Amino acid sequence: MAELLGALDPGVGGGSESVVISTVAGLGGVGKTALALCVAHAARGRGWFSGGALFVDLRGYDEVPVTADQAVLALLRALGVGDADLPPTADEQYARYRGELSSREPVLILLDNASDPAQIVPLLPGEGGGHRVLVTSREVQDSLPVRQFRVDGLSPDASRDLIGRSLQRFDPDDCRVAGEPEAVGQLAELCGHLPLALLIVSALLRRRQQRPVSTLVGELRAAEDRVWALRAKGVDQYGKELSLRPVFDVMYARLEPELARVFRLLGQAPGDSVGLGVAISLTELPPGQLELLLDDLTACSLLTAFPDGERWQMHDLVRLYAQTVVAEDHGFLDETAAARKRLLSYYSHRTWSAVAHVQPQTDDKPDDVFVDRDQALNWLNAERTGLLAAAQWTDTADDEQIRDALLLSHCLGSDLARRRAFHDWVTVAETACKAARRVGGCQIQAMVDSSLGSALFHSRRFEEASDVYRRALDLFEELGDVDGMSLAWNNLGLVLREMRQYSEAIKAYGHGARLARDLGNRHRAALVHCNLGIALEDLGRLDESLLALEESLATCMEFGDRDVEAPIRNSLGIVLHRLGHHAESLISLTHALGLYAELGEWHGRAKSWNNLGLPLRALGRLNEALSAHTRARTWYAFLDDRRGEALAGTNLGITLHALGRGEEALSAAHQALELYLDFGDAQDIAVAERNIAAILNAHP
Repeated sequence: MAELLGALDPGVGGGSESVVISTVAGLGGVGKTALALCVAHAARGRGWFSGGALFVDLRGYDEVPVTADQAVLALLRALGVGDADLPPTADEQYARYRGELSSREPVLILLDNASDPAQIVPLLPGEGGGHRVLVTSREVQDSLPVRQFRVDGLSPDASRDLIGRSLQRFDPDDCRVAGEPEAVGQLAELCGHLPLALLIVSALLRRRQQRPVSTLVGELRAAEDRVWALRAKGVDQYGKELSLRPVFDVMYARLEPELARVFRLLGQAPGDSVGLGVAISLTELPPGQLELLLDDLTACSLLTAFPDGERWQMHDLVRLYAQTVVAEDHGFLDETAAARKRLLSYYSHRTWSAVAHVQPQTDDKPDDVFVDRDQALNWLNAERTGLLAAAQWTDTADDEQIRDALLLSHCLGSDLARRRAFHDWVTVAETACKAARRVGGCQIQAMVDSSLGSALFHSRRFEEASDVYRRALDLFEELGDVDGMSLAWNNLGLVLREMRQYSEAIKAYGHGARLARDLGNRHRAALVHCNLGIALEDLGRLDESLLALEESLATCMEFGDRDVEAPIRNSLGIVLHRLGHHAESLISLTHALGLYAELGEWHGRAKSWNNLGLPLRALGRLNEALSAHTRARTWYAFLDDRRGEALAGTNLGITLHALGRGEEALSAAHQALELYLDFGDAQDIAVAERNIAAILNAHP
């Protein structure tokens, strides 16, 4: 509204007498007409356009659009020219139209629903008079000297408000929006926040006054074709049909064959946006040719370009429509199946390369797909939703496609662990396990079981993780895969430690380390020794723990593996603290903090900050300790790690207690207890309760 009014303002530019043309483009159903009319009324309300306002619906997307020759007659009549005074030829009629405008004060001319510049150009007023023209179209009018505006869908809050106002206007006692806020939000999301779709569901809800909003949400979710399901009886306030499918049908029918093909294939993209690499993979077109077609789809409002020009977004409902077009025409099925297969291969290859750049291992040799770690990280971030969805494209009889999906799932595990997106990791890994059993082969099954076990472990589903790790171990033993067995024993040790079966964990680590040494895999042996050192520290065997961690650290430094060096130094700092070597502990933990910062590993930084507070407190540097624990708790909360937040909160309470700030200490301790109660870990809860009791005893 503000931007359009600014363009129409007759005072802008010193009261320019030149004709100013503004065009509003956007997807069909996005509310262009409503916006333009609202702007026109607001402009008139400000006293602008004393010569009047003219409106004509050019019906550019109807079967028979209104021509400029037809429109000019309607405009002449609106200007007061009677039928008897109409000139006989079109040229004379346009001349009379411009003559009428030239004799008037500034006029606003609203040309709605134009589909072709040929509908617009003849209706433009002559120069002078300060007239303004406002055009709406589903397509960008870049061939004309216009000020172009683009309209997208509503925000979630505005979508809910639109539904609420629509229902309350019909029946002021309708309280469903207030009573079912979550369902209304879901309904708006299913509509893609597209105003026409929101008006349709509002009409459906008005007809079903006795039914809850959640019922309609369920119906739309279950619909085979949601775009077709978004229809209601009657018409809107502009006399337009309350149905979404015909709007999209017309937009698709206007595309030339090659552009229609690109549109269908882009609709198969699994993510919320499309990069050029994904688009090339889907379409098999060279970049130069493809970019021109992407520009055309953007101009047609079927895509939205990101500001950087490197990614494009297709509206959710438009993507569903593209998939429906393919499903309804079997001639397109082979084309799209091949495109999905190409994309999966592209994703699996690039994800392997990206993960190798972000978390390099000694046996990884990243190819030249990415220049550096930052570029790899940016790609993983941009493609995240697409990667997650594509990894689940396993519902096919094509074994090669399934193997690509399994490779993608395996590579994604490392990235999802880094992000701490454990729920997504479990989903992807469970899908991979089901697919691996269909494809067969113990090696593949053992690999995906290892990934699923790790996802369950990090989700703190330890019993399930233990079962899956043991299943993977059995498969590796059946294969005689010593490297796999070493990894499986190490993983089993991790979960046994979390289950507080420390002796069993140490035995598992012993098996893993021995197998790694037998293979000459010193890097794996160092990793297992690090975990062994942590378990020994849990049992209070601090001298043995120190030796294991120092041995592990030396090997990792030899290999230059900072990803493993950081957690080793963190664990070493804790052991040194418990041994009373607080100054050395500080050095080790500070080093770990620096490594985590270099790696961009925020969770590791939170852990190191929390641990740093321990030797600081032991050295009597209480304010520094307080700052460290506070920072750790803030980071854990930001990362949504509630257990880490509880650990930092417990240490914060202890430090506040040492500072004599009893009330704040008690508050921190209670908050930690509430977080621990969410996990139901009896030992953690008992520690938190003892901490509260100690504070209460000291500060009655």
